[in-house]
This record gives sequence, C-alpha cells and structure tokens, in this order.
Amino acid sequence: MKVVLTGNEAVARGAYEAGAGMATGYPGTPSTVVIEETMRKYAEIYSEWSTNEKVALEVAMGASFAGYRSYAVMKTVGLNVAHDALMSAAQAQTNGGLVLVVSDDAGRISDDCNDCRHYGDSAGVPVLEPSDSQEALEYMKLAFELSERLSLPVIIRLTSITCKTRSTVDIDDTYQYQKAFRKKYKFSYYGVLASTMMIGMADSSNAKIRRFDHDFAQALRSLKEESADLPVNVLEINGSDIGIITAGVPYGYVKEMLPEASVLKLGLVYPLPERLIRRLADHVNRLYVIEDGHVFLEKEIKSLGFDVIGESLFPKFPESTCFSPELISQKLGSTEVSVHPIQNVSFRLPMNCAGCSHLFVYHILKKHRIEASTDVTCGGIGVFPHIGAFNNAKHMGSSIGMAHGVNVMNQRQGERKYVAVIGDGGFWATGINGMINMVYNSVNSTVIIVDNQCIAMTGGQSLPSGDFGAHYNPENRLSIAEMCRAIGIRDIRTVDAYDLEELEDAVLGAVNSQESSVVIVQKPCLLKIKPDRSVSGHVVQSKCVHCKSCLQLGCLALEIKTTDQGEEIQINENLCVGCKLCAATCKSEAISYECSG
Repeated sequence: MKVVLTGNEAVARGAYEAGAGMATGYPGTPSTVVIEETMRKYAEIYSEWSTNEKVALEVAMGASFAGYRSYAVMKTVGLNVAHDALMSAAQAQTNGGLVLVVSDDAGRISDDCNDCRHYGDSAGVPVLEPSDSQEALEYMKLAFELSERLSLPVIIRLTSITCKTRSTVDIDDTYQYQKAFRKKYKFSYYGVLASTMMIGMADSSNAKIRRFDHDFAQALRSLKEESADLPVNVLEINGSDIGIITAGVPYGYVKEMLPEASVLKLGLVYPLPERLIRRLADHVNRLYVIEDGHVFLEKEIKSLGFDVIGESLFPKFPESTCFSPELISQKLGSTEVSVHPIQNVSFRLPMNCAGCSHLFVYHILKKHRIEASTDVTCGGIGVFPHIGAFNNAKHMGSSIGMAHGVNVMNQRQGERKYVAVIGDGGFWATGINGMINMVYNSVNSTVIIVDNQCIAMTGGQSLPSGDFGAHYNPENRLSIAEMCRAIGIRDIRTVDAYDLEELEDAVLGAVNSQESSVVIVQKPCLLKIKPDRSVSGHVVQSKCVHCKSCLQLGCLALEIKTTDQGEEIQINENLCVGCKLCAATCKSEAISYECSG
C-alpha cells in the first residue's frame, strides 16, 4: 500500500515491520518525531524518553542483550553524549539487532555542526544513509539484519531534510507484528580478551576467555568486502565525461541536475565499496563527490587512492553545509534551474515565545549586569546579540560546569559570582552532574533553573519533574528542589517567573549568598500548556517616549509599526499572554493591561 510519510515516520514504520521490541531516545530536532510516531502508532514497541542520550543507548543495549531488536534515537550532538556507550556496544557481542537513528542538523542556526558519519569510523560500525522515506523504511529493516549478522550496532544517518520531507512509501499493510528474538550469546563483554592478554595470559586461544571475544574489526572488514554487492549501493553508468559519488538527499539533486552523468549512489556510506568506486573512476574523465555535511566521503575515497574533486569546488563552511539543486547547477554547469525566491520576507532573529519565563531571567541579568552562562535550551536564545543576556553558551547541560570553572578562578581574585542558567530538561539530562561536581568541590556558585515542566525547545516532551508522559506515575515524579537539596544545596529559592519583584529579590539574594545557591523559576511552557489570554497589553501612545527599551526585552509581542502618526511601538494582542513584563519595566508607564474580551 502506498502512503506518504516523512523520513522520521518511515523509520518508525521500518522498525515496526522489523519486529523491534524497544525504542529509546532523547528529544532533539529534527529526529524527535521518530519516538513520538512510535509511541503514537506502534504500541507493541516499548518506547521511552530516556533522561539523556547515553542512557537511551545503554537501555537499548540492555534490550539487545536480552535478545530483542532495539533502536535509540538522537541528533548528532546527542551522539556526542552517547559516544562512550557506542564504543563499548561496538566491541561487544550483539544478540538482538541494535540500531542508532541519528539526525544531522548542520546548515541552520544551531549548536550542531557535527557529522555522525565520523562515529562510524571512530567506533568501527556501519553507517547507512537513506535518500528518501522509502529508503528510510528499507534501511531500518536492513540495519537490524546487518547488526545481527555482524554482531555490531548500525547507525542510520538522517539529515534535517530526510527527517522532515514527505515522499511515497510502500508499506506492507498485511504485516502482522511479531517481536523478533535472537539470543545467540550468553555473555556480552567487551575488551575481556585484550585485557586478559595485557595482564599476562599467554594463550589467547584459551576457551575460557575466547567466548568473551568479539572480533568487531573483522566484522567490519567482512562488510567492506561485500559492500559492492549490497543492493543499497547502486552504480549507474551513463556518460563518460563526469562521474558523481553521492549519498542521501544530494542524490536526488544530482539526478535532476546532471541526468547524463554516471553516478554511484551510496546507501552504505561506511565502509565504502571500493570495487564500485574503481569501476566508476575508470569510466569517467572527472570524478566528483557531492555530500551533505563534513568532508567525510571525499577523505575516505582519497585514502583509497582515487583522485576526486569535492571540497575544492564546494567549500564546506558556510557555503555548502547542505546542498541544493541550484548550487549543483551553478558549480557544474548542468541543467538550467528556474529559481524564484520569495520576495519581501522580513528578516527576524530567533526569539522566545511571548511571555516565556526566560525573558524575565534575561531582564534581571541585564538590569544588574550579572554575568552568566547558559546552554542550548530555549534560554540559549538569550546569547544572541539582539538580546545579549549571556556571556557564554555551550552544549546542553554545560552551563553549571562552565560557571563552576569561571568561579573557581574568578573568586580567588575577589570577582563577582558568575551564574549558571539552565532549563529543567538540561538539568535532568546532564546538568545535574555539574551540580554534583559544584557541591563536591565546594565552590560558591549560583544556578538558575527555569522549570517549565517539559523539554520545551524540542516540542514539549516529558521529563522526570513533569506531570505527564508515556510512563508517568505521580508517585515517581521527581522534584528539582528536593534533588538539589539531596545533592547538598541548602540555599534554594522557588519563585513564580511572573512575580518580577520576588524573582529579582531571589536572584540577587542567591548571587550575594555566601554559599552555593539555586533559584528555581517556575512557569509552564506556553506552547505545551496554553496560557490564559484573559488580559492583553496596550501601549498608550500619548505616554510613550519612544525610548524602545521595551524592545530590548526580546518579547515577540512587541512590534514597531508605521502609522499615519509615524512610527509606533505596539503590542500584538494575538501574541500577548498578559505576563506584564513590559509594563513592569516601562519607565514612562505607557503600557496598560485590560481584559481582552
């Protein structure tokens, strides 16, 4: 049966048709929908949002060891967190197939300029890259088969485009779900044989330790030898002028723009099919590589001794992180493309939602010139120049450790306390480790935790301190305050984000405290839990002095409009949630609130 699916939806369907028993993950655009789709449509598969990506992969590894096919879903920066688990999974025997679905998100405003193909090389595991939704489904099923045959985890590499683009998929509508089971190994250790050799055992063939050995390097070599025969690697011999080696989304662009070219379409991007590359190289005068992301295929192909053109024609940063038909046409002089850019689209920098609790934190930090670090949650928007609330922003969960490091050095010089700001999602994911370290090493730091009851940046997924989720149990709900207290924080202040005066007192009190302190700023995410719009703001133009200080709050509802009377600052009543932050900060008292009807 033909249906139209996104790549994310197709991956979930492929896992279902493969008889997967477990799906784990941590939310991260653009791959979040894989788990959400599994939860929504395929109840036969146990699915969970784990506390972070490393834990997600470890849980999936446990299910695999128990004999069931499992998959862990994350974006590439999440695989940075899970790399430790991946390395041990690669060197241990696999029972049920183990698949990592990883989405690369380079090419947008993001912390993510990573490329998950490097992890295939690093861990010595296969990497498959689908070019559309049909292949996403098929490759998911193949990945489980390869994982079990090679006793290796397999990475499915998606990109923003394959994750979100819809295309037709042929699904098996007669399929009756049957949970796959394979328990080949009673033991699944990694490094036992090598470690035993290092401590002095002379005979590496000893039967007692040989059962623990997994020659994962040989497994990858065997896949490399057969890669030219895998149906996912397709050599299309056409003209002899130019040849293209490509994978994923750029394949469709190449076929559209270069219909006469000979093309090697790679479905398995690591390891590479050397025999197919040689056949193409011998057939064409010039050989090109067109790949999304880093210079990965080009380096691998050159290491095999082939002369190939890639980055020199398509510089990677910032021009060609993601490809387009227009770019290929421009560089290779192919089929002419008619481009009609949308005109008069207003430029707008990233902003928080109107009424977001982070806006209140930004305001207080800027007002009192408090230096602070954040990470890549919704609060990360505050580091952009048009808001300028933070001095530092790094990866998820990093702000507490970063602030601790600054304070270790600065406080010895008598400088003011540096503050960490983190969301509740980031706190539970990895920030909690930074707080444990902060307490253990006895350095006076302040942490502001914005508690909006969900992982807001990725669409409002559940977390340990929230009151919803696929496996929610009120008795097991964790408290951020109680957790901080258990870690050893004594100075804990919990405030409502919209009580600006109390919030300001709490932040200043914590910053001036002589011991480590935490401020928990509470307000539900406005996208997940719809706000009461019973009141909205209004600018009294006769009082407004056009100082534009309200615009520095970063609120999406505040706008500049050109009217018959000239330029006016107005409040968009369709966006205003009545938080009254702008009214509290307007020195001219030009903003009033009234019932919105």
